[in-house]
Parts: sequence; C-alpha cells; structure tokens
Amino acid sequence: MSTSLLYHSFGIRGYRYRRTRFVKGATELVIEHDTANLRCAQCSSADVIGAGQVPRRFRAVPIGRRPTWIVLNVQRLRCRHCGAVRQARLGLADERVHYTRGFERYALELSRCTTIADAAHHLGVSWDQGKRM
Repeated sequence: MSTSLLYHSFGIRGYRYRRTRFVKGATELVIEHDTANLRCAQCSSADVIGAGQVPRRFRAVPIGRRPTWIVLNVQRLRCRHCGAVRQARLGLADERVHYTRGFERYALELSRCTTIADAAHHLGVSWDQGKRM
C-alpha cells in the first residue's frame, strides 16, 4: 500500500503509510505524521518541537466486510511562539472522536438508504453511535 492509496481511498493526507497489520479479523493501517506539516493547534505556528506521542486508533471505512482501523501515534507539540503544549491537529478526524471523517460520511450515506439500526449493524457499531453520526 502507498500513501497515495491512503489519500485516494480513505481521504487521508499529510501522513505517511508505515505498514498493514491483520488483527482479530480487522485490518489496521499504521500511519505517522508527516513532520514537515506539523503546526501548533493553538496559533498555527510552524515553530514547534515534539513533546511526546499519544497512541490512537480511528475506525475507517471497511475494506469489504473487514473492519478497518487507522493506527496513529498522535504527536504532542510544544510551540516556541505561544508556549502551548497540545496534540497536533488531525486532518483525518474531528477532535474527541474515534472514527475518521470518511467513516462518518460512509455511515451517513448508508443511513439514507437503510435504517440506522441496519447501518450500525453493517458497520459493527452500536445503534446509538450510529445515530450520533
């Protein structure tokens, strides 16, 4: 797989593809930040230094019937301009969610042609999570 496939198939850009893992019937795509594009989440300054990482997993559009996860160590950044220490902004997901924007769009498209319960069952999420999307 390539970074180009991440962009064209999953809508994920600004990251580098590292590897694919197959775990318990699911596909995990391990990616990492493209360090040239890191900016302060508070003031958008490019004058930042790394201050650790936080591992996160995001639900992505399934590949066939196999659930797909995006695995990323989210970079914590210290801004030399404003002094803030915050996690880097993610282009692939909104703040405080565990699914990608592509997964959210896919769930919404499914809910237009089927019930929320059927869409949630197909995606392998709970009914109320399907309703929140």
